[in-house]
Amino acid sequence: MTVKTIVFIVLAILIVIFTIQNTAVIQVNFFTWKASISTALILLSTLFMGIILGWLLTWTGYTRKKRKEKKGEEEKKPLI
Repeated sequence: MTVKTIVFIVLAILIVIFTIQNTAVIQVNFFTWKASISTALILLSTLFMGIILGWLLTWTGYTRKKRKEKKGEEEKKPLI
């Protein structure tokens, strides 16, 4: 197992433990919308939104970098 895999497993276990320990139902207010939702559900949805947002930001930066590299290579090609 790699270090990355071990860190991922440890973090996953900690997230599960934290979520299980925070199962109380709370009142959530968002503008005029009100709902009673489990704290665990709010924590997990926030975690997944953060993961998706982080992935999207990383992916867009990666594609921009690749486009710039490709554009730079095209400019260096001879005209023959």
